[in-house]
Amino acid sequence: MPARTESGRSAFAAGHLGELTQLVPPDLVDEVLCATGRVERRVRKLPSRVVVYFVLAMALFPREGYRGVCSSLIAGLRATVGDPSAAALRQARRRIGPEPLSLLFDRLKGCTAATETAGAWWRGLRTVAWDGTTLEVADSAANAAFFGYYRARRESTYPLLRLTALVECGTRALVDAVAGPVSTSEKSQTQQLCGALCPGMLHLADRGSDGLELMLQAARTGAHLLWRVNAGRVLPAIEVLDDGSWLSMLSTPTGRNKLVRWVHRDRRRSQAPQVQGLAVRVIEADITVTDRTTGTTRSSSLRLVTTLLDPRRYPAQELAELCHERWEIETAYYGLKVTTLGSGTVLRSHHPRDVLQELSALLVVFQVARRIGSDTATAAGIDPDRISLTVILRTARHTVINAEAGPSAGAGRTPRISTAILNPRDLGPEQRRRRVVPRRVKRTLSKFAYSSTRNDEPLRRAAIAITVTPCPSP
Repeated sequence: MPARTESGRSAFAAGHLGELTQLVPPDLVDEVLCATGRVERRVRKLPSRVVVYFVLAMALFPREGYRGVCSSLIAGLRATVGDPSAAALRQARRRIGPEPLSLLFDRLKGCTAATETAGAWWRGLRTVAWDGTTLEVADSAANAAFFGYYRARRESTYPLLRLTALVECGTRALVDAVAGPVSTSEKSQTQQLCGALCPGMLHLADRGSDGLELMLQAARTGAHLLWRVNAGRVLPAIEVLDDGSWLSMLSTPTGRNKLVRWVHRDRRRSQAPQVQGLAVRVIEADITVTDRTTGTTRSSSLRLVTTLLDPRRYPAQELAELCHERWEIETAYYGLKVTTLGSGTVLRSHHPRDVLQELSALLVVFQVARRIGSDTATAAGIDPDRISLTVILRTARHTVINAEAGPSAGAGRTPRISTAILNPRDLGPEQRRRRVVPRRVKRTLSKFAYSSTRNDEPLRRAAIAITVTPCPSP
């Protein structure tokens, strides 16, 4: 029987998240509170469970104040519940701290695609990718001292939090995420994410991850790699393959020099030298983008290394085209920072521990929304890319305000939100059109920065051709 306040009203009535409560049930919230030692000793108007749901609701209603978020939680409840002040809600947040929300994200993170989920697999391998981004936090003295400012051409306006995530490309679900001050290097955060890689994954990465130490650490997990590397990296051709790719070895400078000397001088007279490193297959390709409207073309080169060494089972042409899937993490970050949090919205918390708590809640809500989209798409037999994150969040907010599927709903029931997001008018097209958007910073730190891309307009109707180039002669 739930505890009650002095007036006899249920103290836990406001502890819900609408339809999302089915994926974040009270039992799970109580579990993380118990594990972190944040269970209340005596029940007041704001039990710890209710505070956790309140912080999660802050991520669903990022532009509402404390009182507005609380009003959304209690608007659809039949029984009258307490109406705490903003100061009481702030103190309750500080009381439970970031640990329960961080542990809750740990319980919910991970891949969501089933074996039959369309678009999440390539030749039996689950495609994942990582990348880093930054989020603006409230400009308080405590946040400035802990997170710091980004200093390049000039100091950033707000303190920044660096977030690096590993994302499942097919569903854009968060496999894992690491956050810290902006001074933390992205490389150190990706090293922490290596623990989330496992056999059966095909990991995609951009040139920012190019480095022998990181590649070796990622390869030791058993996951296969498909990484873009710098064009200037020396990759001697140990064996040229029929599809235009070639076998090489990532090694220390000493080992690399031995291989280079063997390729250019001693190939015919001796066997390849034994060096320590990572055996890889190198793929080079030319990318040509044609504007269907004007007929103008642009071209660039692509250099990839992969631990998939069999050219018959894993053709070079398909791998070169698959590299484009890495950009799904950029779409995931857009969904997290713009669709969920709101364009230009700064994390509201003024203390570092509160910021980390708010960030964990944001990640939990985003992950739950992605899981709903993935499960619904799998059940309907469609690609998760066709499910709109905007519709999921909009419907979830309505169910919170109406208190639908709240604390009294049966566990394990299929959320009604799934029916709403499958409306044919809200589904994306089966085939997305090809388009090219230049990499530019819209909120630049200087009006003179990035002038080279000022006139580089997006191409809405583009034809993209990727051609594997054969290995150059030694």
